[in-house]
Amino acid sequence: MKKHTNYIRLIAFWAVSMLIIIGGSIFYKQYQGSEYDKLAIPYIQNVIPVISSWDPVATKALMAPEIAATIPDDKYARAMDFFSQLGALQSLEEPEFTKAHVDQETDIGQQTILEYKVDASYENGAAEIDLKLLERGGSFEIYRFNFSSEVLLPH
Repeated sequence: MKKHTNYIRLIAFWAVSMLIIIGGSIFYKQYQGSEYDKLAIPYIQNVIPVISSWDPVATKALMAPEIAATIPDDKYARAMDFFSQLGALQSLEEPEFTKAHVDQETDIGQQTILEYKVDASYENGAAEIDLKLLERGGSFEIYRFNFSSEVLLPH
């Protein structure tokens, strides 16, 4: 009977430990996100309509110059043409903070990169936008972005 009680205590300890770890990570993610949300969310809400105009020149101007310089204009224009299959932007949900990479080593040196996901409705269907922002002393530039949508899948 004593072995059975020790086994139950061990399982209870493990369950409580897992709850503390999961709860702590959720709390930390929310805390970390709230630190950036005040400035990042309005920025995202301003740039998504520009990106969704599918104009490669206007969109590339929003990107960090070091990143934009590495993307050939013809390749960038093809990507924007591909995303334009979504059609006109109809609405945006509140951007959701995903992760912060503070002082991460990138292809352009040590940077702080914020990741956000944004659900959007377009003329031809829904899309999830993955947006990575480069923090630049209280402001932001686009580091990378991608659209995921059934509309963009091969038919």
